[in-house]
Amino acid sequence: MLHLTTYFDKNYLSRGLILYDSLKKHNQNFELYILCLDDFTHDFFTKNKNKYQEIKILTLSEIEQDDSALLTAKKNRSKIEYYFTLSPCLPLYLLKKHQLPHICSLDADILFLDDPRKIFDQLNEYSVIVTPHKFSKEIKHLSKYGIYNVSFQIFKNNATGLTCLEDWKKDCLDWCGDEYDEINDRFADQKYLDKWNTKYPHEVLSLNDNCSGLAPWNVNNYLITKKKEHFLSNDENILFYHFHHFKILSKKWATNGFKEYKVHPQSDLDLLYLYYWNLIDSNNEALGITQDQSTRYQSNAIWPTILKEKIVYQKTNSNNIKQVNFGFIPKFIRKLIIKIYA
Repeated sequence: MLHLTTYFDKNYLSRGLILYDSLKKHNQNFELYILCLDDFTHDFFTKNKNKYQEIKILTLSEIEQDDSALLTAKKNRSKIEYYFTLSPCLPLYLLKKHQLPHICSLDADILFLDDPRKIFDQLNEYSVIVTPHKFSKEIKHLSKYGIYNVSFQIFKNNATGLTCLEDWKKDCLDWCGDEYDEINDRFADQKYLDKWNTKYPHEVLSLNDNCSGLAPWNVNNYLITKKKEHFLSNDENILFYHFHHFKILSKKWATNGFKEYKVHPQSDLDLLYLYYWNLIDSNNEALGITQDQSTRYQSNAIWPTILKEKIVYQKTNSNNIKQVNFGFIPKFIRKLIIKIYA
């Protein structure tokens, strides 16, 4: 059985449900522990526990009552920095509390497109599995923020796995700022992972392949194609894609982070985003959720966001999506419009 955990609030509930459905589609033998960050999410899973039998729900108070240091940290950092601090605390809590053989902690905006069992099988040889950024050549300079991305990692319940989590927890409790600390060479929860290969030699597996951990910052490395119902990367079935920075602004507009990460156009990549967007719309409609929010990237005004992003997605209907580049608008006009809205 696969044991996984994630956390989110109402704003990412639709993504959490998509994550669950994608797991269910490709692997029927799993448990997904969800840390509910608000009452809406907790109430939803409580009312629908028979429908989602593989899901086990947790509350922040459960973990905080068991960890006074975490509760103290909550008072000296922002909300997003506190959520970063949860990255080691949640999996460590589950390994100790439930004596699981392993735990995979992952972001809610991940979509599985194939069975992740082939990754978990690597625990026969390794104690920790991490996901490298694999930055495309155009943005190699971003490696200063960390070799690895804290979006998918697995820890075995053994001496190395527990020690790794304990050390990571100490690091994050000490400092988990949402900024690059150049003097101490640290960033949020993720820069700490850079030292794991040295600290735990031969125990850490980095997912350096063509099909896992795909995201805007590395998708230029791959040719994305769609064959029948499968999405492929360099002719291999994609295992999971991380839809980082994908935020729906309205029925027609959504951000994608492509300008920031210098993503090259790929028509089948657009289809992958359309597929995910349609899933979110369907779930949000069923949940009665209309506003797509993000704890880290917040803006209620559509056009200032679009003009800052420059490259965004436009969806005309459930079968049609295209990238629109607003970079052709002179900078002073874009600034003026943003100022007016502000």
